[in-house]
Amino acid sequence: MSKVFDAKVLAVYMVAPNTYYMEFDAPDIARLAVPGQFVHVRCGETNDPLLRRPISIHMVSRPKGVLALLFRVVGKGTEILSQQKPGDRVNMMGPLGRGFTLPLPGSKVAVAAGGIGAAPLVFLVQELANIKCQVTVYLGARDKRSILCDGQFIQMEAEVVIATDDGSLGFKGTVPELMKRHMDWRKTAMTYVCGPGIMMKEISTMLAEADVPGEVSLEERMGCGVGACLSCAVKISHHGQISNKRACFEGPVFPSWQVVWE
Repeated sequence: MSKVFDAKVLAVYMVAPNTYYMEFDAPDIARLAVPGQFVHVRCGETNDPLLRRPISIHMVSRPKGVLALLFRVVGKGTEILSQQKPGDRVNMMGPLGRGFTLPLPGSKVAVAAGGIGAAPLVFLVQELANIKCQVTVYLGARDKRSILCDGQFIQMEAEVVIATDDGSLGFKGTVPELMKRHMDWRKTAMTYVCGPGIMMKEISTMLAEADVPGEVSLEERMGCGVGACLSCAVKISHHGQISNKRACFEGPVFPSWQVVWE
């Protein structure tokens, strides 16, 4: 069962507009976490904001006991979190949720990331590199300044192909449009996706049409983070039957062909 920890802040800095990287001394979370899981963070010392914020695990260093988060400031909670300083303590619960399924060692895989959706995929590529997988990352954002984690992916020896909406870096267009021009993902053992819903929906359709297995990491609003409040329910189709599954408990990672996209 996941536990609650007061994790000491080790580092915090802005890496892109309104986007922050934080490191924590959190050896228990670092030891147990798998790619695709998240932590539920109390952003301040008071109950304002009342609810915790779910933030995907960006990277871990198990030998050092370090947990890294990468998040975008989108409201009061994440703004408060971004203002924490080294030495401060942040209350968090985790690791939570179902993570990504790793392929056989040495497999050829693709990773599709849009915007802040790159955050959890760095941990994934880290683990894929450890089992000698051949990884191609399709990485997109609005513009050059908003591209995240490209250097980290390259450092892990992944091939990185970039798309920006305005054409300021790489291909001009979206990640799905980029993937239609680079078809190597059709020959992969698995394609992993995280980003805006419209991007994940389009790529999931492409994967289904090409009969390529895929997994998507859904970004849903969560209340409790442990499956009790049902506020993060998503529609999943399994053998023709549609049911609600909890993104915080059965997810946030689901097979791409099972998600019923709105």
